[in-house]
Amino acid sequence: MNIATTDLTPKHSLSFFEERCEVHFSISGFWNLEHFALFRDDLQKVSMPLMKARKPIYAFGDFEGFVPQDRETGDAIRDHLLESKKYGLQRLAISDGSPLAKMQYRRLSQGIEVEFFDSKAEALAWLRQSA
Repeated sequence: MNIATTDLTPKHSLSFFEERCEVHFSISGFWNLEHFALFRDDLQKVSMPLMKARKPIYAFGDFEGFVPQDRETGDAIRDHLLESKKYGLQRLAISDGSPLAKMQYRRLSQGIEVEFFDSKAEALAWLRQSA
């Protein structure tokens, strides 16, 4: 990915698959704290049925177009990941993404079972191994 040609507009989308206890998200661009808060709030709304039922949560993230974030946003992501683990996050599979974004996310997600893949199919296969 060439950051010079990447659209840096922050974007996200979410899907919920209750029967598999899965939350899928797609994130891209360069975020500020305000956009991260919007994503976090949407993610919590989507995950709420699993949290209320105290079910495990398995997450898939598509990082195509996601770039390394500034320290402040990175710290907010880290805090959210740690909080998510308390509410049932079991595994997180990430596909695509630049090497630098993956490196940052690997650092931010220490203590979380997270793996990185080149394709969605590989990521979902790993995610569902223990589900």
